[in-house]
Amino acid sequence: MALYFEGGTFLHKLNPLVKLAMSFAAIVHMILFPSFLPVAVHVVTGIVLLAYVRPRLPRALWVAVFTLFVGHAWVNAALYRGGTPIATLGPVVLAWEGVMLGFKLALRVLAIVFYSLLAAATTNPRDLAVSLANQLGVDYRYAYATHVTFRMAPLVKRDLENILLSRKMRGYRGSGLIGRIVSVIAPLMALVVKRSITMSLSMESRGFGAYKERTYYKLVKVKKIDYVVASLFLVYLFAITITLHMLGLLGPMLQLTD
Repeated sequence: MALYFEGGTFLHKLNPLVKLAMSFAAIVHMILFPSFLPVAVHVVTGIVLLAYVRPRLPRALWVAVFTLFVGHAWVNAALYRGGTPIATLGPVVLAWEGVMLGFKLALRVLAIVFYSLLAAATTNPRDLAVSLANQLGVDYRYAYATHVTFRMAPLVKRDLENILLSRKMRGYRGSGLIGRIVSVIAPLMALVVKRSITMSLSMESRGFGAYKERTYYKLVKVKKIDYVVASLFLVYLFAITITLHMLGLLGPMLQLTD
């Protein structure tokens, strides 16, 4: 959730658990209908929603997403055996069926990544922790641990960047690959442990966890907009299924039994 940014879109206003449930419903839909077109519709849906939300995502993240897409498609295509050969790259024989399978599976991964980015960019980690405690009944100590985990991620990243900049300013170069790795990991772990101890002492001094129940500065509830958007999304999935089925483009449904 380090990707979160403040915004006024309807996705920002949704309950965090509702967004997770909608993402899960989309993933289940792609599993039940694994053909190309249903998955492609989810990819387009993710692109449209990302264009609407316009999250402030770093360029490196998009490069990582593209690398994941290409890598996943390549591995599945290269491991496919049989089919109609279309190209030979050294010891790897690419078949048309393998390329299509790899592309389809990579599209499914891409759709899941898009839905995950939407949830991460529009969900405040604090709201997620409160929602876990209020709606799911998770112990607030574990819910807070979830919040701390997401909160620590950007801090660790910042510490790593500061360490690398400090080494660069001093012109420091470790001896060998192992020495360079250790010279970065050691101070980074020291900073993480120090911050964890400080946070633990702060929580203990405030009596955090001493009582079974606690009050909240801000309550996160399931509101009318949550029911409306979740219902519309389910109707959307149903409409996709019916439309593609009527056009003969839905493809076979996943067989759960022999």
